[in-house]
Amino acid sequence: GDSSSGGQTLSSQKTIRSILVAGSLNVDTFLPISRFPSSGENLTLLPNTHPLVDVPGGKGCNQAIACAKLSSSTQQTQQEILRVAFLGQFGNDSASQILQSALTSNNVNINLCGKSKQHPSGRGYVMIVPDSGEVSAVISPGSNFYGWSKWGVKNPTDNDQQRATALLTDDEIKQMISPHSLLQLQCEIPDLVNKRLASAANKLNIPVILDVGGEDRHMDRELLQCCDYLIPNETELERLAGHYTDDYGDERQQGDDKIETTVQQAIDEIQPLIGQSLHVPTLLQHARRLQKNGANNVLITLGSHGSLLVKKDVSSVLYQPSCPLPPGSRVVDETGAGDCYRAGFAVALLQQQCGSSKDVSDDDEILLHCMKFGSAAGALAVTKEGAVPSIPTLDDVKALSANGEAAMKCIPRGGADDDAFPFMFGSRINSMKDRLDLVSDSSPMSSPRDWLRRQATIRGLGCVDFNYPQHFHDWDAKEAKQALDEANLVAGAVCLRYPSTFARGAMNHPDPKLRREAIEITKQAAEVAKILGCSKVVVWSAYDGYDYPFQVDYKDKWNQIVEAFQECCDAYPDIKWSLEFKPTDENTRFFTVPSTGAAMLLLKDIDRDNMGLTLDMGHMLMAGENPGQSIAMVGDKLFGIQLNDGYTRLAAEDGMMFGSVHPSLALEAMYQLRQIDFKGHLYFDTFPQRSDPVKEAEYNIQRVKDFWNAAGRMSKSELERIASEHDAIGALELVNQSLREC
Repeated sequence: GDSSSGGQTLSSQKTIRSILVAGSLNVDTFLPISRFPSSGENLTLLPNTHPLVDVPGGKGCNQAIACAKLSSSTQQTQQEILRVAFLGQFGNDSASQILQSALTSNNVNINLCGKSKQHPSGRGYVMIVPDSGEVSAVISPGSNFYGWSKWGVKNPTDNDQQRATALLTDDEIKQMISPHSLLQLQCEIPDLVNKRLASAANKLNIPVILDVGGEDRHMDRELLQCCDYLIPNETELERLAGHYTDDYGDERQQGDDKIETTVQQAIDEIQPLIGQSLHVPTLLQHARRLQKNGANNVLITLGSHGSLLVKKDVSSVLYQPSCPLPPGSRVVDETGAGDCYRAGFAVALLQQQCGSSKDVSDDDEILLHCMKFGSAAGALAVTKEGAVPSIPTLDDVKALSANGEAAMKCIPRGGADDDAFPFMFGSRINSMKDRLDLVSDSSPMSSPRDWLRRQATIRGLGCVDFNYPQHFHDWDAKEAKQALDEANLVAGAVCLRYPSTFARGAMNHPDPKLRREAIEITKQAAEVAKILGCSKVVVWSAYDGYDYPFQVDYKDKWNQIVEAFQECCDAYPDIKWSLEFKPTDENTRFFTVPSTGAAMLLLKDIDRDNMGLTLDMGHMLMAGENPGQSIAMVGDKLFGIQLNDGYTRLAAEDGMMFGSVHPSLALEAMYQLRQIDFKGHLYFDTFPQRSDPVKEAEYNIQRVKDFWNAAGRMSKSELERIASEHDAIGALELVNQSLREC
């Protein structure tokens, strides 16, 4: 084959393509601790733990093995075979044997590697907090930095014989890398080595990926220009951009108007999805600064927030959300996640290039696929301890990347994402009547059919909760089901909204005929739910209660509600019925069921397996409750949850965005939903009268994910300690730490 394309053809017509990974290799020691030490503090290891020693690692080693594992499945049936080679420097100690064995046992070719006679292997000392998976490390570079004399790297400790060693020529380096199809680099070896390799690859038209992770150091423009993909995380991006100015290279300023439009569109589209913990304008500013100084495509990894690719000259900005962990998995060790992402991206990029006759860097769909594949590999890597042991298999990555959230190319909103988050999201359909001035087309927006069409533009929305009979005056349930199918949405629940005929009570009406009519309407809602394809009916009556002392017989009203729900549960045993309580309202000053505690007593009296509760955050706050405690009390009887926030002024239901007023309560609500293993969908009962209801829903979706993920990272052992000691300060410190991650 043509050496410039890095391909070799076998007699069987299969083409071999190879990734060359050049970089560092370490043997790591892991130290399990409860938290990171402060300055001058000594810590002991966690009880009943021991150091995990001599674990193969280092960015180069990790990425080489990850590339090999992610390209090794089902090769016999493919027309393209991917192989992996590694270029690095082994040390003069026994650790080098461990590293060589780790590479070769994973089918990584090490023929290009050298061995230092003067320097030991690189070593990493990694402190890890097992409950959260957080890590912090100290690296001894050894031969990774000091074993490259043959490449022209001058080390102060080199003797005269080493300085006299014949240097590799540029032609020899070109010959060394010409059989390969992609070059992958990191910053844990000398810049000179990276620059010589990247320059040679450039001349051979071999794509170059550079992982910015490693030592914080200036990178000269020649190296930036030679790299097709520069991959920093957000911290590395800020550090690297700080080494440059914005005014370099006036010839690269052409097309600024188009760039500004692309950047602003990216900010508007992506910021609501990422949330407020990361500032998209700053990320784009840093990426643009690097591009002004020679960088091409800048791919920024954002951990649990996904990844962002700023293409060359800002021709477009691509965003890929992170892949959620498989059910039952948790974060154990984040050490190798970044390396697995980069390896996954490289493998997917080369595989896509193999099957394409054009430059894949011009194809946004292909690049988003590569980002998603990398995200899946990185997500799976955090579920096991150790950088190399945590590298996932190709089959596992394929399975996870087949799910996950839909990517985004800064295009107009439209349709719901296939969202692999543990819950489906719904949002108040009546809010689509708000801010009609923002609707771009001239079509009417006056009926539930129209509001549903607008809801379908909410990115990440998966279901719709209908009000009955409020939303079924102009169409029937079959027509609504057809509209859901056309919008790629499903019904989440049917919610009772009794008409004003029942202003004196629905299930509590003093007239037996109207009370019977209310019960029949409630059962009709179950029929509608079955047609829509859902199994939940939520009952909230604006009218079941009273306004003044002595106005009603409390026991009589209580028994009426008990009997009504028993009748509904028995008539429709396949429907999950739930009561949504509220303490007060402008229609009813005192409700018959005004609190979570009262609602639990009601469930006991109803005594039906298919009867539960739907808790509304705002209603719980109005009742003076802590939502987290209420969720814990209800447990497996929690059939639904409605998310919002409010200022909790007397009798006021604000319907604010989730976590906007009470972030600590929002965090604990997500934690308790985890604890009870909640199985329903998440519904936003908010009132965005003066805000864009589409963007508001998208913001709510992202914030819930932020809080959910932050709750999942909270240290179980620390929470147990806090609870056992009633440690208020410790609780607040843990909450503050978790909220900083939102």
